[in-house]
Amino acid sequence: MSAFDVRPYEAGDEEGIVDLFNRVFSEGNPGFERRTVADWSAIYVDNPAGLQTFVATDDDGRIIGNYSSIPAHCHAKGRRLMSTQAVDTCVEKAYRGRLSKRSVFVTLATEFIGYYSTPGRQPFDQYMWGLPNEQAFPVGTRIIGYKPVHCPLPVHEVTVSGAWREQLAARAGSYDLADEGAGSADPLAELEALFLRHLDPDGLGLWKDAEYLAWRYRPRQGTGYRSILARRNGELVGAVVYRLGWMGQHVVPLVDWFGPGDDEGLLAALLGGVGDVVLEAGGEGFPLQTWATPAMAHLGTLSRLGFESQDSPFNLCIMTFGDGLDPEWAGRRWAVTMGDSDIY
Repeated sequence: MSAFDVRPYEAGDEEGIVDLFNRVFSEGNPGFERRTVADWSAIYVDNPAGLQTFVATDDDGRIIGNYSSIPAHCHAKGRRLMSTQAVDTCVEKAYRGRLSKRSVFVTLATEFIGYYSTPGRQPFDQYMWGLPNEQAFPVGTRIIGYKPVHCPLPVHEVTVSGAWREQLAARAGSYDLADEGAGSADPLAELEALFLRHLDPDGLGLWKDAEYLAWRYRPRQGTGYRSILARRNGELVGAVVYRLGWMGQHVVPLVDWFGPGDDEGLLAALLGGVGDVVLEAGGEGFPLQTWATPAMAHLGTLSRLGFESQDSPFNLCIMTFGDGLDPEWAGRRWAVTMGDSDIY
């Protein structure tokens, strides 16, 4: 294997990173949509929590490997801290091969993790997490050090129909519902306040303030996030963020939840609002899908409202670096939604 160097991202690397990404992920994929520098910048440079990326370069300084993650503020046992989600990792075809400790991929991962998990260095990630697929899971767990938490991660699904909508109507509470763009400015402060009111003081999850929400659910090409907002006496008491379609499939992901997960009347009203939109769009028979980990009260409520669980192709894994955090505890207390990941 030719020599290579590994280092943190430097301004100007984005051109080489995007070129590498497009070369790698277009291999054998005729439906691949090329990423632009603007796309990359919207995900990484514009992230209010910062940018965490390492690259590998050859002797000519050309980028031949990339290890990028999406940092986000999180809460762990009531503290506002920092976490990161590993998402984009790729290596030039000529530099792939057996995954030894000296390989490009393993070196990139090791250097990246060591850099952001060193106590005293800022930013310091309390934990790093990811959703490795079937191919990446053995590498991540055996070589990199990820610990499985929910493998596979269940997805909860119900089929939209007129009959199901009528069942919801009989169980829904009385709320004023509004369907709005999830990244629009008006409800962001309300959503942040709602998130804080229902923050689990003993739990683990992302910290969803207005700045994070404006970035995560911003309008962008090909992805139109919407939100059903439930108010009572003018006060926002619950919300669900959703999108119509995903990866060209006739599916409706419910990507984020706000408010009490154990309030059946509230969730029935929110789901009814989404169901109305889907039915009006001609989506009879479309599945609603969502994630709700065992730490979330939504899990039991969704089951009572007709959702059934099945395995997803994703494995929820974690590496913990902060004091008092460990994978076993995370398995019990970690709230994870579709919107927390970059997948949806």
